[in-house]
Amino acid sequence: MADEERMKILKMLEEGKIKADEAARLLEAVAEGGAEPAAGPKAKGRGKTLHIRVFRGGSERPNVNVNVPLSLAKWALKFVPADAKARVGDREVDLDELGTLLDEGVGELVTVEDEDKDERVVISIK
Repeated sequence: MADEERMKILKMLEEGKIKADEAARLLEAVAEGGAEPAAGPKAKGRGKTLHIRVFRGGSERPNVNVNVPLSLAKWALKFVPADAKARVGDREVDLDELGTLLDEGVGELVTVEDEDKDERVVISIK
């Protein structure tokens, strides 16, 4: 039954009927046996959202903001083949380590600067 519920939630997300944060909340509720996740302050030391910010032209205000619920990001990592390697610029990213950071991290995870394009990408958990 839970698998059917998860697929319905993902289908609604795919069709644009719900947003990613709502899908994550619903997926958490399904994982907890149908109980709605408790509202209120997040657990100390644990973030809830993966934030990706792109800054251009030395601006302090991001040109691109992407916020992904951590539960959705961790779920998506399950579908990456074990032998796949992610790349950020010319650097290889260890996907297992990324999964660990998603579980434990809070704060800034990585900053990538491209001086040729005058861009900076900041990935953090809050």
